Amino acid sequence: MKLSDKAYNIIKWVVMLLLPALALLYQTIAQACGLPYADTVSVILNAVAVFLGTITGISTLNYDKENGQSGTTTK
Repeated sequence: MKLSDKAYNIIKWVVMLLLPALALLYQTIAQACGLPYADTVSVILNAVAVFLGTITGISTLNYDKENGQSGTTTK
């Protein structure tokens, strides 16, 4: 399956910015307000971000190989 540039950029933005920021936001607010599972939610969100980042990175490498690129492009 090949993603459009727009879809790839959205996924990349979610993985690199949104999920880590959301994890930090929840952890900070949860600790300040006494909400439950601050560490658990943060760890889960970061684990999802790492997993999706790995899948995206592998996809980028495969895309670059198929198109004869060096693997250093950012799409």
